[in-house]
Amino acid sequence: MKTLQIYDPAMCCSTGVCGPSVDEQLVELVAFLKGLDGDNVAVERYNLSQEPGAFVTNPAVKKILDEQGVDALPVVFVDGALVSSGKYPSITELSSILSVDTVTVKATNTCCGGGSC
Repeated sequence: MKTLQIYDPAMCCSTGVCGPSVDEQLVELVAFLKGLDGDNVAVERYNLSQEPGAFVTNPAVKKILDEQGVDALPVVFVDGALVSSGKYPSITELSSILSVDTVTVKATNTCCGGGSC
């Protein structure tokens, strides 16, 4: 089983559909992550505003933040190896790295299940 770890910048939710502008890449990423087979890929996501401890207890993430600051977020690892820093990898890149099929899904609901953040 592969492990995908994503250390997100501070945000109100992980879907990208909160606030005044929608981050389409983040919306697609969330849909992709939801479609992953949990038996083949374990996904761990950490949001800086909600789980700051995870950022300092991981030595690699702490080093990146110490050297580059929060502009280095998001930071993405697969099986402990750094995949991306400062941007989310594309769905195609992640599919290749994780050895899974690419599925394009557009999310249409809000981060809070129809409510406001």
